[in-house]
Amino acid sequence: MPTLQVCLQWTAVVFNTFTLIIGSLAALAGVYELIYKLDEGSATHIDFEKIRQLTMAGTLILAAVIGCSGAFLGSIKVLVVHLVLLVCLIGAHIYRLMHYNEARHVNTTEEFVMGIWLKELSHSGAMHQLEQRYECCGNKGFSDYTSTMRAPQSCFHTVDGVHALYPYTEGCMSAVKRAHLSIYRFEKWVHCGLIGYEIIGIILGITLCCQLTNKPRRYTY
Repeated sequence: MPTLQVCLQWTAVVFNTFTLIIGSLAALAGVYELIYKLDEGSATHIDFEKIRQLTMAGTLILAAVIGCSGAFLGSIKVLVVHLVLLVCLIGAHIYRLMHYNEARHVNTTEEFVMGIWLKELSHSGAMHQLEQRYECCGNKGFSDYTSTMRAPQSCFHTVDGVHALYPYTEGCMSAVKRAHLSIYRFEKWVHCGLIGYEIIGIILGITLCCQLTNKPRRYTY
């Protein structure tokens, strides 16, 4: 019959396996979003947010690998390193939530879209990527084109090479702001969820460390 220690060890192994999967998915999401923004032409809009996200995902993967190793080997020292990494991650999540600012994020998005629109005015085609991706037209609407230039094909919904008769009515400024803000809010709740998940990991790790510490003590009596 398995002992409590063995049960805790295998529970920790399974938990950290899930953690490894979560960290890998977070890393893939960060890389995808980084490529997505570079493809939009928003390299200056990225600053350090995505780099920080990738760093945290990498730290989570490292913590999972160390946690699996410590639980499987029954090593308290390895588990302590695992716990330290989880505590650091919680601190990083709290720091990110403390600096959560929707107004600043919206302003940054507005600057990004306006910068692309100004490029469109001097070099036609700069807005095509945004218009196709977010199904929008112009800066504030398709009238931005009709007053100065002809609306491009990217402003029209296309199915099997057939273009719609009328262009998209929504401007890219509002469409991009809404999409980016939705992602930003989703990331906030992801940070909250990961804090709770990592707290569970810390409790499990401490419990396993206590059990491993009690085992040699029983042999001293």
